[in-house]
Amino acid sequence: MNKTRLLPICFLPLSFLFGCEQGVTLKSICKNTPEFCEDLNDDAWCKKERKEVIFGRFNESINPSDEVRYKLITDFEKYSTCVEKASFIEHIKLKDKQTGRVKGFVTSVRELERLSKATADSNDPNLLYWHWSRNGDEDAMSRFLALRDSGVLQTPELQFKLATYYVKFNRDLTIDTLYRALELYGKDDVINPEILNTLSTLYLKEEKYKHAYVWGKLAKEFGVSDIDLAPLRAVLKTEGVPISQLDDIANDYETALEDGNFEPPKR
Repeated sequence: MNKTRLLPICFLPLSFLFGCEQGVTLKSICKNTPEFCEDLNDDAWCKKERKEVIFGRFNESINPSDEVRYKLITDFEKYSTCVEKASFIEHIKLKDKQTGRVKGFVTSVRELERLSKATADSNDPNLLYWHWSRNGDEDAMSRFLALRDSGVLQTPELQFKLATYYVKFNRDLTIDTLYRALELYGKDDVINPEILNTLSTLYLKEEKYKHAYVWGKLAKEFGVSDIDLAPLRAVLKTEGVPISQLDDIANDYETALEDGNFEPPKR
């Protein structure tokens, strides 16, 4: 396939843009635009993260939109975390492998700084939140909060981001916002288990142990592994609370979430 046919494929909607491998491969990107690959590690470590970064850089070169840049930022953050950890692993015979990982980590820091500057004036909600959470940019958060009545923030992940801001000063509003996030999921959507885990933690702080148990059980069902419900069960049993009833409530919520018809409970 020649180059004149490669580019139109990559101007498809974003869901296709990030997958663009029908016309563009990792090998072809590194051959035709080596600058997207040569400053990263070239060994087997962080292979998936490295691939995402390379495709992300390629996509940005074609379409430097806020959405593309936000994904590249998150890809670079994952790559940076991985390659920084890998750079501490010594190779007895192949010292250059470690050097390559250090090079990749330095690149990730430099590129995140570049992308931060490139998106500083963006009004994309994900980027606004990123600038606040990573750079402490209060102006970015003010602009993020200004979008509350526009409908732009009415997605599960953006509501979750909003809740992480509220949690510092208003627990009730945080819980309501987390419920709103769950309410926005459709049938068969992938649920972010941290929303469930956060609800459990908040109710635990309020000493509402039945609520904490229900949401903790749900978080565990949806993939959070580091939750120990045994202490909560012990407390609830001493209070004479039937655990089976709470399990039934958790099961009902799980079904509702999977079917996309969750309704926030009355508190």
